[in-house]
Amino acid sequence: MISRIPRPIRRAPPRPLRVLGWLMGLRPPPGRRHRPPDDGSIDVWRWTHSKYRLRAVLLLLVNALLFAGLGCFTLWLRVGRYVMGSSEEYWEAWWAAFDPTREHQLTLIDYLIHPIPVDQVPMMMVIMGLVLASLTAVPILVSMLYRFPFSLIFTFIICFVAMLPWLAITVTLCCFLARWRPLRFSFHYATSLIALLPVLSYYALATRNAQVAMVLPPVEMAKLYLPWILAIVAACILMALVLTIAWLVNYRPGAIAPLMAVMFIAPVLLFEFNVGRDELYYRLLETDYGPDSRTCFVNNVDATPLIAREISERLGDLDASDGPPELVRAQVRLEWRLAIASELFAQQQAEAIQSLDAFLARFPDSRYVPNVLYLKGRAMDMRLDQQAFQEAMVFRYYNNFPAMASRPIWRTLHEKFVDSRLRIAATYRLAVLEARAGQVDEAVGLLEGLMARYMDEDLEGATQPAQRDWRSLLAKASPSDRLALNKESFYLAAWKLRDLLVNNRDPQQNDLPLVRLLSLDPRHPMYRWNLKKLRAEIPISYPMTPLADNLDVLIAATQPSRSRRIEDLNALVESLLQAGDSDALPRARYELGLAYRLDARPAEARVAFEEVIGLHPDTPWAVEARSCLAGMGIAARTME
Repeated sequence: MISRIPRPIRRAPPRPLRVLGWLMGLRPPPGRRHRPPDDGSIDVWRWTHSKYRLRAVLLLLVNALLFAGLGCFTLWLRVGRYVMGSSEEYWEAWWAAFDPTREHQLTLIDYLIHPIPVDQVPMMMVIMGLVLASLTAVPILVSMLYRFPFSLIFTFIICFVAMLPWLAITVTLCCFLARWRPLRFSFHYATSLIALLPVLSYYALATRNAQVAMVLPPVEMAKLYLPWILAIVAACILMALVLTIAWLVNYRPGAIAPLMAVMFIAPVLLFEFNVGRDELYYRLLETDYGPDSRTCFVNNVDATPLIAREISERLGDLDASDGPPELVRAQVRLEWRLAIASELFAQQQAEAIQSLDAFLARFPDSRYVPNVLYLKGRAMDMRLDQQAFQEAMVFRYYNNFPAMASRPIWRTLHEKFVDSRLRIAATYRLAVLEARAGQVDEAVGLLEGLMARYMDEDLEGATQPAQRDWRSLLAKASPSDRLALNKESFYLAAWKLRDLLVNNRDPQQNDLPLVRLLSLDPRHPMYRWNLKKLRAEIPISYPMTPLADNLDVLIAATQPSRSRRIEDLNALVESLLQAGDSDALPRARYELGLAYRLDARPAEARVAFEEVIGLHPDTPWAVEARSCLAGMGIAARTME
């Protein structure tokens, strides 16, 4: 009797794996050997043994987690946050990237301009190129090696984590092409390259109609396309490496994960060590609170819609005891004029100062500390033009009348950051505040040092042209390049203030007339009245001061009537000529030229400006007169 040979016992896969395989439709049929069929397929599910299935699922999850981290990093590079704060904010930002009907399309070029401009930090071109290479290549490889449905996990991350919906749609098409049977060649790399073609179309279409194209020259615009070329090349290299590794391991699971980790870590490390987190957070602060901000201290904003909305809300809750609607409307307008506008301005100012202080506390050693100090001092000096709001209900701001509260900020920037280009602004504003505090000698010293430094830098810049080599191509630009500081304007303002202080000292009374004059805000509705009051007190309280003629010029120049202003300035010029040498005469002639120009009398304006240039060539008013003539399209004639 022949004994039967016992059949080997087949062990079933672990129950969790069987359940997961059943859910994905990947459970191997009974009796199949653990050897992949030779059908030309390259997906990892050919390997049916439980250990390969488990490895495939785990590595797919690892890839998805790394890819989600890359998506968060991509979003962080744009908004400074890994996730949005609220669902409303999230969908507003997502729709802004998706909506094709917007007047100003959000293009890929905009991502290179905001928040970190690549012309200031060229390394961002490399980082963005690597990020986009991973975002496009990895889903295509997942589609080829794991099948198309699994690639949708990655395109979902692109769409809703990285918030690049159009790129997600394009990459989904690429993933479909990678699994489309007519394109599944025996040379799999050719399939991946063909599948990448929709991304080329996306790069071509998603970089059109950029707002920056209207202001940048063609050469600079061409530079903005370099990251997309790098992204395409890097994606091709990444796919070649992954497919080669997959071929070497006979398309077992695990070919994508190592390079996915490298492509995730590489841009993060490049950013951390060559750009820095402080770069991103400062650029966001600069966008929110800098001179070109569209959200804080925005000039020429009409408050009428806000007032109308509040009136509508008040009328909706109107009771019989509140009075007639006309009274409610008048009350709302009066409240806006007296308090609400100032409260809104104070909220913006407090928010700006708080955000800037948070940066200084978080990055005390950043190269942007001088910039943040400048923005903080600027925010503290910012004032709401009350007269413009009361007359036209329009928000206008100015910061050229520094507040005493900003004095420590400007002193810190002046003393501790000697090499910063922003020091010229700090020095001038500190000099104004010192003079206003009665420290006239210190103010004059600051102004003369500012003027000497400006002349030295101007001469050095003219004699030493900038040298650039290949090592400087990826170097960061100066941190203060985008703050729109006009050094010449600060130099002229310092020159004017220095001449006013030196020529109008009154040591017998501690320079009180000068201190009082510098304490008057030229934008204040009572400025002209305060000037006239100070002028009337001079013969009685300050008989020794030589400041009277300068006050006469200011009073005449602030005359509301154009015709009266011209008459007063003409009479004042004649009076100063008869009185002899006066430091106020150049300004009187310059203000007369401005009055003629404002009254549309260019011939008389030209004569007045040329008199300033010819008779007072060594004064700052001559420089201003040349600028005015250039603005009028008139060349200054040399007076004989």
